[in-house]
Amino acid sequence: MKNTSLRAVGYKRVSMKEQVDGHSLDAQEANIRQYAENQEWQLTKFYTDAGISAKKGSHRPALEMLLNDAQAGLFDIVIVDKIDRFYRHLSSLLTALEKLNSWQVSFASVQERLDFTTVWGKLTLTVLGTLAEIYIDNLRQETRKGKKQRARNGLWNGNIPYGYCRGNCSSCKEANGVNYCPNFGSKDIDNDPRQLILHPVESQVVRHIYQLYLEENISDARIARRIQELEISLPNGKIVLPRTKGIPNRYAPGPFKKDYVRTILTNIFYTGIVAYAAQAKKRDRNSHLLFPGRHPAIISPEKFEATQELRKLLVRTRQFKHGHPSRVYPLTGILYCGYCGSPFRGSTARETKYYRDSSRIDHYGNCQQKSLKATEIESRIAVWLEKKLSVPGLEDELNIQAKLVIKLQDRYTRAKELYLSGELNRESFQTEKQHYESLITPLQKKKTSVTIALLKNTQSQLAVWKNLSNTKRKRLLQLSLEAVFVRDNALVAIQPTVALLPLLGEGCKSGPDGI
Repeated sequence: MKNTSLRAVGYKRVSMKEQVDGHSLDAQEANIRQYAENQEWQLTKFYTDAGISAKKGSHRPALEMLLNDAQAGLFDIVIVDKIDRFYRHLSSLLTALEKLNSWQVSFASVQERLDFTTVWGKLTLTVLGTLAEIYIDNLRQETRKGKKQRARNGLWNGNIPYGYCRGNCSSCKEANGVNYCPNFGSKDIDNDPRQLILHPVESQVVRHIYQLYLEENISDARIARRIQELEISLPNGKIVLPRTKGIPNRYAPGPFKKDYVRTILTNIFYTGIVAYAAQAKKRDRNSHLLFPGRHPAIISPEKFEATQELRKLLVRTRQFKHGHPSRVYPLTGILYCGYCGSPFRGSTARETKYYRDSSRIDHYGNCQQKSLKATEIESRIAVWLEKKLSVPGLEDELNIQAKLVIKLQDRYTRAKELYLSGELNRESFQTEKQHYESLITPLQKKKTSVTIALLKNTQSQLAVWKNLSNTKRKRLLQLSLEAVFVRDNALVAIQPTVALLPLLGEGCKSGPDGI
């Protein structure tokens, strides 16, 4: 005689891909209801997770609610249509079932005819759980292989990056299409459907973001605010305000924030390159595999590299400490005593800022160096730096080097095209390649584009030195100088950063005491 007192609940789940492929929650529910009726169990409730994977670590609200209700003793048995609807990872599956067993809750699967209460049921469960885990591991590997092959073919993975679209203007369903894109509703652009094109509005925004960062050297947050105030004129005379792309079925386009700007400023995709991370958790772009993309570039590789170099060089300084504005001393960590070599530290006395020899502050020496007024020594160093960077013809020389790099790259690209088309023999191509490498290598090491960006940035800030905050002064000096040595009130030695060294020419040398 069957037990009619058992209170049963059903659990249904489909992943996003399974929803697309036609797997039905209704079919699962029908099978569970039929099974409960055959067993003469009282089916009281269904728990449903729609569009959620069963992989290890996934967050499933309905399953969590089911386990909480099971612990509270609200039912006696859980019914699923198939074991992989519940879990596909063996250890997680067995852990969940062990919990149910400890709470005196049984488990049943319709398709596998599995009853957890019997010994053979437990053995069958272990085997099926292993097979489910093998399946999801294999699926994960195949997905990785597919993504890598897409990258190798020059195609993007995931959502379409900001700045691009598919070019299907006549049937566009993108949020940044109607009443936003000037091409919306027009004839489709003759294009491979797997290849992206430039979005007329978004691509302008990307260029503007890089321009703001390189020319004005402002933070990601300030760039986001500036972009929100930007007005873009369309060919029909309409003005649109930039907005993010959003993600279909998740969230709509919205205002720019600093995280969105940071993503754009660090994405090599905008140079026409597709990056593939061999391991999903690796975020270092230097560990990514890079492939030529089939999409047009929005910015040049040189501009992208200049941006990354500046992001490394700029040091963020805390503007608040314990909820109060922090006192920023621009030369802390840079200024050293020319007598004893000890670093200077900032201090304030009667609202006047000073730099003091740390050996005197901590009483571990008896140096003769006196305290320096902060405003005086900072201004003196700024004047020295401005004078050194005002050499006539310096920027022109750097621009000539940058143009030479482009010219050499264009010539080598042309030679490669002629070789591939058969118009240039192998021997001539190898000669051209060796010539190219011998000239381009020393030029690339100089990173001329980065140096030009640094020069313009430093000169523009030095020109308004008096109006800069202490935080910006500190960033500027740390970007330019490794160390400054003083004796009494005199500058006796200055050590520039590696980035600034190319701008100072060949005249750098040490004194008789090695400083």
